[in-house]
Amino acid sequence: MAMSTSSSIAALEWEDRYYGLAIRVATVAAFAFTILAFLVLPKEFIVEAYKLRKSIESITETLPPTLQELEKPAEPVKPAVVPVAAANEAEVTATTIDATDVVEVVKRTDETDIPVVPFWKVEVKPQPINIPVPTYPDMARTAGIEGQAVVEALVDTDGAVADARILKPSGNASLDQAAVDAAMRSKFSPAKQRDKAVRVWVSIPFRFTLSN
Repeated sequence: MAMSTSSSIAALEWEDRYYGLAIRVATVAAFAFTILAFLVLPKEFIVEAYKLRKSIESITETLPPTLQELEKPAEPVKPAVVPVAAANEAEVTATTIDATDVVEVVKRTDETDIPVVPFWKVEVKPQPINIPVPTYPDMARTAGIEGQAVVEALVDTDGAVADARILKPSGNASLDQAAVDAAMRSKFSPAKQRDKAVRVWVSIPFRFTLSN
């Protein structure tokens, strides 16, 4: 019993003696390891930017043909040029002016200053000087179309026709136009009211017939 007690006391004394030593040795070892880590490891850490491993490919989208046509600006529409054929060679010769010819432009009296007097009130009636025969339209001649058109013409102070319009149609547009053209080429003696030339409307009948 006495030996067991002495052994326990000896064990406790050994533990007390070497426990403190072990603590001191562990603490010194930890400080040494920490200092060694600071000396061995680098002081600065450089962080590099992340780089994609895959390259970015450009994608080109092809529009459908219908969309491509819509994106194109519309071209301006050019006005159609309609050729005008002359009636005959004589008409072309009559309307052609040489480059060396001088055309005199005569300024007519302002129409607003000249009154239009009714035909029945005119003291001196206009008299026809030249009433040309209208040109028979080819299409009407070929189709055998006849008729009579009455044209109302405005005789100016110089006897020329300033305006013309259909008063009574013939029933065919080409015959009516031919009658108006002939009326515009007509010539009259001026109408007068109180010895002053005035403008007046007159009626000119044009008959289109194919009989000889």
